[in-house]
Amino acid sequence: MGYIKHHTIVVTTFGFEYLKEAHQKAKEIFENNFENEPYEKPFGSVLVSDIVYGLKNGQCSFFIAPDGSKEGWGTSDNGDNARKEFLDWLNTSENYCDYVEVIFGGDDDNEGIIRSKQMDLND
Repeated sequence: MGYIKHHTIVVTTFGFEYLKEAHQKAKEIFENNFENEPYEKPFGSVLVSDIVYGLKNGQCSFFIAPDGSKEGWGTSDNGDNARKEFLDWLNTSENYCDYVEVIFGGDDDNEGIIRSKQMDLND
């Protein structure tokens, strides 16, 4: 029996073309990592939100919703793998996106930043 722990990623940048590239890569990675799920396709990419436009300075964002699975279950493992693969790609690409992965809520009191651009730059 597992427990729920919400993981989400927020990605923001100042240039639509940079975010568009990251958004498409996120959809691709999440779809590929959930391809073994016994559900109608597309499946994993539905976790990737539409792009949201800020009101000033060309800022735009999207987020990756929690997978909703209990920790230790296959769907949760797929989500963990997809988040890692996407953030590894984002960290090594030259697209100027800021990002943060956070955990919150669920079945325990743990919350906080798991990974961010600043944390990765300091590694």
